Amino acid sequence: MNHSLKPPAWVDSLIDSLSPPDLSEEIRGDLYEVFVKDILNKNIQHARRRYVLNGVGFLFKSFFWKKPSYHPKPTPMLTTHFKMARRSLSTQKGNTVINVLGLVAGIAATLVILAVVRFELSFDTSHTGADRIYRLVRVSGDDMSEFRTGISYPVPVAMKEEIPGLSNMAAMEYFGGANVDVIDPSGTALRKFREESGAVLVDAAFFKLFDFGKGGLTWLAGNPDKALAEPLSIVLTKSYAKKYFGDENPIGQTLRLQKRYDAKVTGVVEDFPNNTDFPFSILLSYSSLTNLNPGAWNEWTGVNDGHSVYIRLPEGMTQADMEKQIARVHAAHTSKELSSSRHYLLQALGDVHFDARFGTFSGRTISRETILALELVALFLLLTGSINYINLATAQSVLRSKEIGLRKVMGSNRKNLVIQFLIETFLVVFVAGVIALGLSEALIIALQPILNLRLTHYNFTDPAVILLLLAIIAVVTLVSGFYPAWTISRFHPIDALRNTFTTERLGGFSLRKVLVVFQFTITQVLVVGTFIVVSQMQFFQNVDMGFNRDAVISVRVPDRSVTGIKVLADRLRALSSVARVSFSYTLPSGVNRSHSYQDIGKPEAKEMKDYVVFEFGSIDSAYVGLYQLKLLAGRNLIAADSSRNILINQQLVNSLNLGTPEEALGQPLKWNGQIMTVVGVVNNYFMNSLKEGYDNIAMRTEPGSYSTVSIKLQTREGKSLMAAVKDIEKIWKENYPEHVFSYQFFDDNIRAFYAQENKYAQLFQLFALLFLLIGCLGLYGLITFVVNRKGKEVAIRKVLGANVSQILVMFSREYVQLVAISFALAVPVAYYVVDSWLSNFAQHIPLSWWRFVLPGVLVLVIALVIVSTKSARTANANPVDKLKYE
Repeated sequence: MNHSLKPPAWVDSLIDSLSPPDLSEEIRGDLYEVFVKDILNKNIQHARRRYVLNGVGFLFKSFFWKKPSYHPKPTPMLTTHFKMARRSLSTQKGNTVINVLGLVAGIAATLVILAVVRFELSFDTSHTGADRIYRLVRVSGDDMSEFRTGISYPVPVAMKEEIPGLSNMAAMEYFGGANVDVIDPSGTALRKFREESGAVLVDAAFFKLFDFGKGGLTWLAGNPDKALAEPLSIVLTKSYAKKYFGDENPIGQTLRLQKRYDAKVTGVVEDFPNNTDFPFSILLSYSSLTNLNPGAWNEWTGVNDGHSVYIRLPEGMTQADMEKQIARVHAAHTSKELSSSRHYLLQALGDVHFDARFGTFSGRTISRETILALELVALFLLLTGSINYINLATAQSVLRSKEIGLRKVMGSNRKNLVIQFLIETFLVVFVAGVIALGLSEALIIALQPILNLRLTHYNFTDPAVILLLLAIIAVVTLVSGFYPAWTISRFHPIDALRNTFTTERLGGFSLRKVLVVFQFTITQVLVVGTFIVVSQMQFFQNVDMGFNRDAVISVRVPDRSVTGIKVLADRLRALSSVARVSFSYTLPSGVNRSHSYQDIGKPEAKEMKDYVVFEFGSIDSAYVGLYQLKLLAGRNLIAADSSRNILINQQLVNSLNLGTPEEALGQPLKWNGQIMTVVGVVNNYFMNSLKEGYDNIAMRTEPGSYSTVSIKLQTREGKSLMAAVKDIEKIWKENYPEHVFSYQFFDDNIRAFYAQENKYAQLFQLFALLFLLIGCLGLYGLITFVVNRKGKEVAIRKVLGANVSQILVMFSREYVQLVAISFALAVPVAYYVVDSWLSNFAQHIPLSWWRFVLPGVLVLVIALVIVSTKSARTANANPVDKLKYE
């Protein structure tokens, strides 16, 4: 036949695809008769056009005109579908339970993760005009590598006076802990408290700049416009007002701060929300700075990391414009050297919670990379639960072939079968979703103290949570159910009734292998990653930081006078449980310590590039011995030393190119306009977390400035460390009866550096267990199906001489291979992820090969145990019983 006289082939394909199978040949025959007549009467082009129009027209008519006439009403059909789905699921109880459990674990964990993500992303987003609010931050050093939040005290005053249009600005100084006494009219302390956080000096404009969204913070007492206008005025949050005064009216009451400053309560507000980086409870008027630090307004060179400034950009002014104006103001009041080395930049309010370089008042940040990682974990949890369902459903389809054949013979078409199986999937996912919703609520309650989160806004009756759950159910139903439904519904009735299908013929066998590999690849990436993260956390706790911190406690000293320090030191050293005592302005490391960053250089230094930033500390002569710092050259500081004799560390020697430690001795250094002399060099030690390298350090003796006492404990006569602490507390109360005894073990202070990492390490350990659980459930379901299907084969093999170990190898070989392949795929991914994470730390564990192999072997052993346990039962069974049954 001449191929040029054929009708368009695509029309025939369309008719075959969309018309009923028993009518397609008849339809094409009728169309072809018309096509031949058109060729004879007209021409081939006309015949082809008519063939297309007639074919499409027929399909249009058959779909939109005739279809309703022979299809039943949808409502009764849906009811029937649901009944049949319920019966089908009840006959496959084992698989149904496995699918529900896997989906419950995945959906519940996803809801928890998304609740955490939602909470973290909501920080300080509710303020009016939040997109135009910025924090002033400081970047210092010749290489601009020092990131700080501290702002010199005169800066906000000069900005308000000298920058046109800048009216919305709030300065604040967060000092966290404070001694708070409730004072009666006679001046007597009725109650005494030691607060470790929440105390802040804050500008009256704070509540105008930060309104906390619709409704804002409710003022329960006091005038918002005047409450913080006067020096030594205090605004309390509701819970702290209740704590200090009970049911009494707090307005007009007096609180004594730090045993020195009497302040009047002028207002009470609702507690600050949990999703804010302003963890304030005791708000003292910013003008009180005049009383607390009278010389602060002239300290252009000094900085305090707790002193911050927030502004709202005036309309029409960009961030870059404002930064130029700030630089102009700063340069006008400081030396060329200082203005060239200290730069003030603006950080958007929306970035504050996610930027660990500058930190927050709350002490907690989370990177956007961590947020992304959490979202990916949630996605993969849903995928692994869906994979379980797909694998089990396609495997079980072999057993349902006769059912499908009978339905097709009785008139069911492919569309109805797809709907039927999607409804089965929906019922499983819906039940799992309902259980997961309640479980997620319980998980959040249980995890909040562990993760130090306060997700009070999360409630399973919240419409947003319900909508999220419904969206998850819909997506998981489609992802899990469509492929199995499509695969099962394509069975030909004759083949289905003959039950000639195997898993290989279904085309799902290779897909199941791919899905198992994918599932275990994700699992092993997370297991390997979690193992390395936990190892790094243990490294943090055990690494040598360059000083001894065992059995050391630190306590803030209320009386800094030389006499007061001596009296306390003598009494403490008299205790048998105290080995050493040292007084200092700061501690060698830890979160809760004082910071003072300054610049130092050689005497000839003129430009800022000749100076380096260092951390300053004033210490007594016992400091080096208590913390077991190593003297590399020179001598320790002594009480008779001038304040111009300094002890420096090896890092500062290197930074200023002073040569060897011995060569650095006696060299003069310029610090704050004065010449200092190096009398000793100590080893490097970590003042900050191991995320950072060694700091430049310089120390000197400065009696009268010591704010902290460090006490090295020793246990004698069977006494515990806590018994030693009680001995110290007794002396403390005798020396300072007006002050609350508050101490901290040094190890706890160091651990605080890694609180955020530890928190999410615990969370990822939970996720790794969940992935393992879901993967093992799916593997258990598959091996159960395979063992049941191959019962007769196993019996014949045993009759022919196969032993139990051979049977076990037969069942295990394929799954061991799949898990091994997934490990090979997981290793490069895990390496890339953990290597990127570890690069954030100046000190970290090496990525040795065994750190990858050990978790991989663990997963392989777990998979092998599951497969072997289930298959061993069949391998040990009497073959006669199985053959008789078959």
